Amino acid sequence: MAGYILRRIALMVPTLIGMTLMLFVVVRFAPGLTTAGGEQGENAKQARAALEEKMKKRLHLDQPLPVQYLMWLRDTATGDFGESVQYKKPVIDLIKERLPITLTLNIVSSILVYLIAIPGGMLASVRRGKTFDTAWSFFTLALFSLPIIWVGGMLLAFFSNPKYLGWFPVAGTHATNTDWMTAGQYATDFLWHISLPVLCLTYGGFAYLSKIQRAAMLDNLGMDYVRTARAKGLSPAVVMLRHVFRNSLLPMITIFAGILPGLLGGAVVVERIFSIKGMGDLVVTATNARDLPIVQAVAFIASVVTLASLLLADLCYVIADPRVSFE
Repeated sequence: MAGYILRRIALMVPTLIGMTLMLFVVVRFAPGLTTAGGEQGENAKQARAALEEKMKKRLHLDQPLPVQYLMWLRDTATGDFGESVQYKKPVIDLIKERLPITLTLNIVSSILVYLIAIPGGMLASVRRGKTFDTAWSFFTLALFSLPIIWVGGMLLAFFSNPKYLGWFPVAGTHATNTDWMTAGQYATDFLWHISLPVLCLTYGGFAYLSKIQRAAMLDNLGMDYVRTARAKGLSPAVVMLRHVFRNSLLPMITIFAGILPGLLGGAVVVERIFSIKGMGDLVVTATNARDLPIVQAVAFIASVVTLASLLLADLCYVIADPRVSFE
């Protein structure tokens, strides 16, 4: 196992370099990334000229492309992501400000998704063709079919509108003034504000994962080892939890590995709907403003997290299924 981990880490280095090279080329040749947009007038021209001068200085745009790439790779490897042209702050500071909010939203929603999807999929597979299976399948399919932008709008319209229920705040993650709050009140206020965004992030995810869990369970229920376990006199609960469920985790682990990089980027649509200043909002704003340092930094960190999540998924395969071996 240790040898496999070392080999994978060694392979991650050239893979990461290749990913950074693709990222660098795509960003550098994207149209309009060194202009300020379609503004008109003398002031707009001066603003574009000033922006282009800043970009040339900070991104070494006056150097040949290979030199630009090597200098950017050197700075990035040392944790220097540069300074945002739009916010005029170090990119790393912006990420530190926005990342905790995005991670909280996505981690809470991911936990809820798995807590609902796994038991629901298991019960649906055990009661295949029965009332619960039919109702659960219909319910999850209906949820999965609802577009998130429509659901977010409806949640705001009914649960945040004072003309209707008005139970939750309209935007943000905290009240305007929190100086008077104790730690408990501050945490409660935060949970109250993120309730609707978390709900918006959760409903579609557990609907999809529940179907994956059901299908994986049904595949394993027909295996010979399940019939052998039942013939030995093991209880249905032991057969399901110790044998069938454990061997059905591989698809869920694969999906979880794909979820991890998304925790960094955040749910762009949800953050925009509920006016949450997270990573998703930061990336969209930076892209619209042609703020290269932010775009490159977030994409680079996402690349590293992607490679790490794939390695973590491979290690989880061994834990979940002893038949998997990397020796």
